[in-house]
Amino acid sequence: MVDWANRIEARNYNIRRETDSRNTKELLKIILSLAMVAGVLIYYSWVRSHFISVGYENQNLQAVEETLLRTQQNLILEEETLKNPERIDQIARNELSLVPLHPNQLLPPQMQDIESSTAGILAMADLPRSSGGLRKPSTSN
Repeated sequence: MVDWANRIEARNYNIRRETDSRNTKELLKIILSLAMVAGVLIYYSWVRSHFISVGYENQNLQAVEETLLRTQQNLILEEETLKNPERIDQIARNELSLVPLHPNQLLPPQMQDIESSTAGILAMADLPRSSGGLRKPSTSN
């Protein structure tokens, strides 16, 4: 560097670069405080985003619940319709060609103390005669 007024050239050979610890500490404090504020803002935005996604999921689950409740009500109505005795009677008469029982086709009620093996024999009494099983007792009416 040259001092043009005095025409003297000045050299700065003895000047050393040193860092000021006060400035470094201040800069570190500023950086840490900004990092903390940024961290808090990032955390807040994450929580808010998560809260919104939980809200959407809740809304979807409520829609699914409403759909399932409507399906349940429709199935209950269909069950009641299918269990309707008039409908069953109509299908039995028209599609299956069944007729009502005559009084002589009814078996008399059995006593309660009959062994279970006897009940099995009575159940098999309706087998056709060609099967070689037990035969239906003949009743004269």
